[in-house]
Amino acid sequence: MNFHHKVILEVGVNHLGDIKEANKFLNFFLKSKFKKLTFMIQTKKFYSNMKKKIDYKLPEKFYKKAIRLAHKKKKKIGLAISEIETYDPYFDLNFDFYKLLGVGINDKELIKKIKTKKKNIFISLAQGSDSKIKRCFKYFGKTKKLSLIYTVRSYDPNHIDLNRINYLRKKFNISVGYGHHYISSLPIFLSCFYKPSFIFLYIKNYSKKIKLIPDNDHAFFTNQLNDVIEGLKESTIMLKEKKLVNTKVYIKSIVQKI
Repeated sequence: MNFHHKVILEVGVNHLGDIKEANKFLNFFLKSKFKKLTFMIQTKKFYSNMKKKIDYKLPEKFYKKAIRLAHKKKKKIGLAISEIETYDPYFDLNFDFYKLLGVGINDKELIKKIKTKKKNIFISLAQGSDSKIKRCFKYFGKTKKLSLIYTVRSYDPNHIDLNRINYLRKKFNISVGYGHHYISSLPIFLSCFYKPSFIFLYIKNYSKKIKLIPDNDHAFFTNQLNDVIEGLKESTIMLKEKKLVNTKVYIKSIVQKI
């Protein structure tokens, strides 16, 4: 299994609207073995609450360049979206896939618009209930190009139920992956037991403004990703060979490396 293809990297708005930082992420991606990278368009409310007048937005020309360069490398650039008002200015850009953020999971007008793109769409659930998922699918009409991302925006281990990956897959007969939003890397390796179809990981750069990065606490520095990939490989091998008796010690050793 090629884990570089299984993992989807997320910049989100961790570039802080800085073109130089955004280019660092892009250049890393283009030189890496990873095949998919996403950026994010946040909500109007998010932008209105910008800390220290930081503009988290990137210009249209950056995205055009990112898509063009990625295609030359046979790679894909995705966009995470949350509402029509902030997504509209970027609607005409040729992104390869989309991530529908949890805040927009039941936004009928946004879904109506995004499904016209006829691209693969990953639906981030946050703590989305079954009823919300059903309603979302109803708005899409067809689920052929849809996938679910099991995501919990909490650092409380009591809130994380990785078995829901299996549950959602069986319940809705659809591909389900894991979206990492936890304070340590432990759930990433534990998720291998439930065979997620893909794994979304936030990434970050070293920066003097690192405390202003929205996903700082659960993002990985790009030079940590090799350890994550190796951890996924080893976890999968152990599960395949049913070496499950003392995996707690093993996983702890993997986590300590990251």
